[in-house]
Amino acid sequence: MLAQTEDDTIFLIALGVVLLFAVYQLVFSPDGVRVAENKESQAEETDFERRLFQKLDHTNDLLVSTRNSLLILIILVVILASLYLIFR
Repeated sequence: MLAQTEDDTIFLIALGVVLLFAVYQLVFSPDGVRVAENKESQAEETDFERRLFQKLDHTNDLLVSTRNSLLILIILVVILASLYLIFR
């Protein structure tokens, strides 16, 4: 056998890799796509375009906060699973 039934080293290593990846994504990934505001064209901007850009910004903020929440949930689950495997 390559591993004993009580040996959880590979699971701890896999959980550590997932933890590192989730922390990296949470800390170093950009906060979504931002629409560049062109200062010259603001006078020509219609009400529809202004509302569309506001809705896109709100949608982007929602997606970023959802991604961050999921990454934090993954980090908590990995930490709890690691602690369970270590201290059982």
